[in-house]
Amino acid sequence: MPLFSAAIKNITEHLSQFEYINNRGLYNPLNFRLLDYEMGDLGTQIADAHKKQALDTSTAQDLNDELSSIRLKVQNMQKYDKFNLLALREHIRKLKNRLESCRTYDKTQLDQCSKVLLSNISSPVVTQLNPYGTSYPFGAWGKESRHGSPELYWVQSLQSSNTYGITLRTYSSFEDFVMSKNHKDISVTSSYTTTYSIQGPGTVLYNESLYYNCYKSPNVCKFDLKTKTFQHIALQDAGHDNKFPYCYYSCYGTTDIDLSVDETGLWAIYATEENYGNIVISKLDSSTLAVVQTWKTKLFKKSVSNAFMVCGVLYATRYLSPKQEEVFYAFDTVTGHDTNTLSVPFEKISSDIQNLHYNPTDQRLYLFNYAYMLAYELTF
Repeated sequence: MPLFSAAIKNITEHLSQFEYINNRGLYNPLNFRLLDYEMGDLGTQIADAHKKQALDTSTAQDLNDELSSIRLKVQNMQKYDKFNLLALREHIRKLKNRLESCRTYDKTQLDQCSKVLLSNISSPVVTQLNPYGTSYPFGAWGKESRHGSPELYWVQSLQSSNTYGITLRTYSSFEDFVMSKNHKDISVTSSYTTTYSIQGPGTVLYNESLYYNCYKSPNVCKFDLKTKTFQHIALQDAGHDNKFPYCYYSCYGTTDIDLSVDETGLWAIYATEENYGNIVISKLDSSTLAVVQTWKTKLFKKSVSNAFMVCGVLYATRYLSPKQEEVFYAFDTVTGHDTNTLSVPFEKISSDIQNLHYNPTDQRLYLFNYAYMLAYELTF
């Protein structure tokens, strides 16, 4: 069983940490009623997991002992103290994560279009420096993601502060892409600071339209390559501008809103305060951008390095080393079941990964990794 960090021994030692969290709006001060509700809910979850034998007796007792300790602190709290409340809420969140890490899941419960989970990621079958070189290390790349659309390879570099972009470079064949010839540069906007400017690396190309996070907003933008027209929609309560980016050991700038495509269509991956910073997945209508359905996971977004969709299943990655990443988590939107017992490593060039997405037309994984573009074959 994965071990979680030791319980907080002295809350006063962590005041600076919670001041940091509070200043960035990740957690707001709570009233006691909400705190009591969360403790009661967590107690029920522990009991339910133990009853279903997803949690052994010893671990369940340890979690209940920690929960009892929190209840005692709340009872002894005479005055409203936002730092102590935030500390206790953080403690509860860690207990929830520890409970999730202790659960065991039957992989046969995960019912997706491929019927089996991802089992292997090949060595890179494409490894190439992006056409702008190491001067612009952040961005995204890939291949047109819709079956039946013209073949198109694309590169989107974030050329302003490694954060904002205005141009999409395309190639009409894989040969042209590899040889860096016959490219076409498409201007999305004329300025890096307009409403429809590209922010962050969470970009995909689907059905001859570019989907991305709009400039300084919780909005998803759609730019039609043929008509040069825009659409946008706000993701309700979505964190943006580095509120809930991908992190793990260090945070990856403006990765709050990540677009993904699989066999079922277009998805948005993000996090909200209402879901405690855990990953939220929304299925989008690619034509209108309307939110079709939304799922809430229990996976804290800032604890993963990236995520992507395959056959309606969310896969999340974590950092292993400067040269290796690992897919460790899956959430099936069909059944609502998840598992954190995966261990599917893959190679990379550099520590930081900016964009990672699956393409259903060739069943490859595409990675933009600090100026380098990589692609992998997948086995299920």
